[in-house]
Amino acid sequence: MATYWYLVKVLPGKERQLMEQFNTEIELGDIKGIKRFVCPLEKQYKMIKNKRVIRERVIYTGYLYFEAEHELDQDELKNLSYLPDIMKVLGDKRPVRLRDREIQRVLNEGQKGQDVKSRIEYRVGEVVKVIDGPFNTFEGEVRNVEGDKVDVDVKVFGRPTKVSLTIEQIQKV
Repeated sequence: MATYWYLVKVLPGKERQLMEQFNTEIELGDIKGIKRFVCPLEKQYKMIKNKRVIRERVIYTGYLYFEAEHELDQDELKNLSYLPDIMKVLGDKRPVRLRDREIQRVLNEGQKGQDVKSRIEYRVGEVVKVIDGPFNTFEGEVRNVEGDKVDVDVKVFGRPTKVSLTIEQIQKV
């Protein structure tokens, strides 16, 4: 069954909260004709008090995507624009329906954000700093990258020593 995707502009900073609120209202039956609201997120590392923490960040600030069961007419879209904190539906006079390839790209970006490993790339020969574990604060050179495991040569007593670490234990210099 074909679904129809639209884009609405919402108050920046309230995307996740509104997505949860609207999806709850859909489950309760307060909003009809819409399957779900989506807010694409990506995970990223942040350093907080010398600890590496994963945070989720909204990819498209100020926008929510929603999936409708059928193509919405003017009245349905007008009623949707009256929901709290929705500023407008994308499109000038007639709301624009998103193409399938556009929405797949957006949804895939959100999925890539779920896989933190794919967002951080290390190359052989690159200099990195160890931020966790017994070799904390040591710098070394990347020798091998295999999935989320990285082999790094760190200098211990002036000699290069191979150390196997995860991507969470190192950062680029």
